[in-house]
Amino acid sequence: MNIFKGYVSKSSFDEVYDKEKKIRASWKDILHDIEASGVELLNEKQAEIDWQIQDNGVTYNVYDSKDTASSRSWDLDAIPFVIEEQEWNEIKRGLKQRAKLFNLILKDLYGEQRLIKENIVPAEVIFGHKGFSTEVFDFGEKEDFNLYFYATDIARGPDGKMWVISDKAQAPSGLGYAIENRLTMNVVANELYPNVKKKKLTSFMRDYQELIKKLAGGDISTAALLTPGPYNETYFEHAYLSAYLGINMVQGSDLLSKNGALWLKNLKGLKKVNTLVRRIDDRFSDPLELRSDSYLGVAGLVDVMRQDNVNMINPIGSAILENIGLNPFMEKIAEYFLEEELILPQIATWWCGQEKELAYVLKNIDKLIIKKIDRTGQIPIYFIQKLSADERVALIRALKKNPHQYVAQEAIGFSTVPYFEKGKVEPRKAVIRTFSLKKEDNNYAVMNGGLVRVSSSKENLLVSSKGGGISKDLWILGEDKIEVDSASMLQDNRYVETSIEQISTQKAQNLFWLGRYLSRSIATTRLISHVVKKITNFYRYEVNTSKESQVIFQQTLTHTTMTYPGFLEEENKKKLEVFPMREISSVVKDTYRGGSLSSTISMLANANMSLKDLLTFESWKLFDKLQKEWNTFAHRKGDSTLTVAKELEKVLIYLVAYKQLVNESIFREQGLVIYEIGYMIEDALLLIAKARPMLCLKLDKSVGHDVLEGMLNSMESFNAYRAHYRSSLTLNNVVEFLILNPQFPKSLSYIVDKLLEEFKLLPKVKEDVTSYEELMLDARKILEGIDVDALLNIKEEEGVYMELNTVLSSLSDLFLECSNEFSNTYFSHHDE
Repeated sequence: MNIFKGYVSKSSFDEVYDKEKKIRASWKDILHDIEASGVELLNEKQAEIDWQIQDNGVTYNVYDSKDTASSRSWDLDAIPFVIEEQEWNEIKRGLKQRAKLFNLILKDLYGEQRLIKENIVPAEVIFGHKGFSTEVFDFGEKEDFNLYFYATDIARGPDGKMWVISDKAQAPSGLGYAIENRLTMNVVANELYPNVKKKKLTSFMRDYQELIKKLAGGDISTAALLTPGPYNETYFEHAYLSAYLGINMVQGSDLLSKNGALWLKNLKGLKKVNTLVRRIDDRFSDPLELRSDSYLGVAGLVDVMRQDNVNMINPIGSAILENIGLNPFMEKIAEYFLEEELILPQIATWWCGQEKELAYVLKNIDKLIIKKIDRTGQIPIYFIQKLSADERVALIRALKKNPHQYVAQEAIGFSTVPYFEKGKVEPRKAVIRTFSLKKEDNNYAVMNGGLVRVSSSKENLLVSSKGGGISKDLWILGEDKIEVDSASMLQDNRYVETSIEQISTQKAQNLFWLGRYLSRSIATTRLISHVVKKITNFYRYEVNTSKESQVIFQQTLTHTTMTYPGFLEEENKKKLEVFPMREISSVVKDTYRGGSLSSTISMLANANMSLKDLLTFESWKLFDKLQKEWNTFAHRKGDSTLTVAKELEKVLIYLVAYKQLVNESIFREQGLVIYEIGYMIEDALLLIAKARPMLCLKLDKSVGHDVLEGMLNSMESFNAYRAHYRSSLTLNNVVEFLILNPQFPKSLSYIVDKLLEEFKLLPKVKEDVTSYEELMLDARKILEGIDVDALLNIKEEEGVYMELNTVLSSLSDLFLECSNEFSNTYFSHHDE
């Protein structure tokens, strides 16, 4: 069967077939292997690729998405984009030349400004662009003020040559996705394409790691990757690259500028950072000197650069290089700096700030594409044919009013490549993102591969990940002359959080709250599930739950979740007794109600997202399934009581499984102890919150038995109690079991002892007993002084065991204060 039988490209250039419909030389082996494999195997391998991508948790976050989730699955096509080695070598020459030029431009614009003084580039092109940072003017003379990492988007034009589409300099993305694409394709390549040999990417990544190490003075532990955080569109890549390169991933809140240097706030105190791989746009990098409303950067970062105390990949100020207004002058710049012509052609571009060029643009506007020189996702590309009459008039008016802010470009069609979908191959437009890295003496290395993005449909002319585009792996045909051992990449990764002292305060705080929110989610789900089952007599025992015990369970739910007034509201008391599911449904599904299960799971999701670089792929995947299950349930209306009970059981199973995976994901040196401390503190607080309304009331025998059983079941502890006591339920035994039993992992006594053990594993600034340890030692004294019989034999006042209630209240205060002191010790901003 000829898979390419229906493949017809309307483009002026197709990568596979020439104008005579003959297969181009570079694609012969690929097409031969595809035809030999057949549709069935290609389908099978595409499914395997999709599974690998999903299993590895590869995502791309999309802002303003109509989907409820903010992330999209990454799409990778089974058919690569191939380029012959001879052609690629010429492309590489052009990319290296362009990288050199942009480095010279960067140093000149923030230094002598010869390009402006000698009228090579109009001043308005530079100073009219928001990417020019006056704050770093005169930094160009600094030795380490360089364009270290540079990305270029290229596409093949109608003439068959690769054309430069755009340049990315301030925080280029895509490298991590390109590496993941290659690793995924390697899984299927040998079976699908046995006759095709391609160049490897390992040497480029090795060079990248060596560059970071060199800039860090030989100590890679002083390097970090600065990310905007988990909601950035390429956050997956940030986590991926930091792990691959063996450096810490940090957020702005993890860092502190002090005494002209940059410091990482970790559990031990402050650690100096010498090199920063910056993935935050220039203007957001320093709220002190740049955008004051930015929460992403580090106040004082520009001054640290000024003091020559940090090397940055890439330095603040690089955004000016993404100015498309430079394109019309690149030929003159190449001649001025290098005495060379541009090797790679650019799309013909006219800067409208010149009278002659503006006149040409206005005369030929229907044939051109209009763009603003500032790069921002909020400003569109103007396709004149798609504008209404009024929009066209408005654009022309804007061009005449502020011509220096606009460029016009020739509308050219990109080449098409084969894309496999649903058993068919069809042509799609494609753009290649290439990556270059600075080496010695202003030379650059170019990766023998790249990230290929193809349009989302045959009709779509735009190629964009945000627009739902698909990716391909770029294969440079040929073999590497020097074999690089990929395992050697790991030799210098030994720094990455091999000691708990090296964990950043932000990550430690996320681990702590992951533990607390996970404990709260599980406990709340169990308690709600128990309350719902009691309402429906869901348990198999042939005993109807009394109204009195039901009210106690429901009020316990309000106390535990703190969703007041809830079941404690006197005005609607009768209505709540008759229709309790209305209130329960709100406690379950109302995301905007503090303490609800929905809001707790939402906060758990935030903590999970923030730790994506630490947790395993299995954890991500399971939590994704949990969220999908939860979202379906939470947005559905009219569920019966029985359905609610069943859905809660499903959610509980996911939560418990996720807990197990978290425990298996994190080494103690990576912060497992901090997660466990958070989990145990929350466990203790929730136990007390349930015990006070359920164990401190003097009840008659039948109701008391029901409540005691409910208390144990809500903690999944009934069987453990039976195994320990083998007698009927008594208040004395339950209090002893849940509060004083040092062998039972859920008891307060066990939790206090375990916390004191865990505290010893944490770094301390001084040798003295810490404030949070003192609080748990006080809790231990209270527990050791409890005599259960005496506690429960004291005369009751108004049907309440006041002494027990007081003890529990005191313990609750100690756990809360312990949490606060622990947070103040390790999560506050160190400035000493």
